[in-house]
Amino acid sequence: MSTRVASGKMAEGNTIQPSILYKLILFAILMAVAPIGTYFGSLRYVWNGSSTPSAISAVIAANIVLVGYVVVAFREDSAAPLSPSEQGRLSEKRKDR
Repeated sequence: MSTRVASGKMAEGNTIQPSILYKLILFAILMAVAPIGTYFGSLRYVWNGSSTPSAISAVIAANIVLVGYVVVAFREDSAAPLSPSEQGRLSEKRKDR
């Protein structure tokens, strides 16, 4: 038989932190603007009208933005506070060494 849970208790763990949302929006905007800006900027000023190297430059810019997002996500994940059970396991591992 199922148990009833207050809606406030269900929503407790599913909150989205504003900083995460801001970073997602920032990288989404960068993912749209950086490759297009790189393409047209390099087309006009670097490669003098050659579209293939400009497209390659745009792909590289998109990959740089993507790698930047992954790095920020991993740093944020490693900086997240540990739960008490995880802290206990971590201290036990340190004692075993």
